[in-house]
Amino acid sequence: MISYSVYKILHLIGMFMVLLSLGGWIVLGAVGQGNNVRWKKLAAMTNGIGLVLLFITGFGLIARLKIPWPWPGWIISMVIIWIVFACLMAVSKRRPEAAGYLWWGSLVLAGVAAYLGNIKPF
Repeated sequence: MISYSVYKILHLIGMFMVLLSLGGWIVLGAVGQGNNVRWKKLAAMTNGIGLVLLFITGFGLIARLKIPWPWPGWIISMVIIWIVFACLMAVSKRRPEAAGYLWWGSLVLAGVAAYLGNIKPF
């Protein structure tokens, strides 16, 4: 059985991977290097692995906390944030001119997710 601490550390690593890959992808698009296949591939793989790691460890944390169905609002909000993070890669690919908004928006989303995960307000 995996401990709560290990799930939490892996969950944070997944979030770091998602933020790192989004940052790289956004910068590649903003500076006009969107056709650089090597870095795009690395960013896309890092994003996908990070999202899967977030998904698996998130449900592991829910199980460790013994939170029954129906979930409280903060967990549903976290799932919605996960979906938004999953969509941000595609948005940044199609809208490189919105790089600044995506950059700061992903930081704000990560902050909201951290708040929800730690405070569990509702």
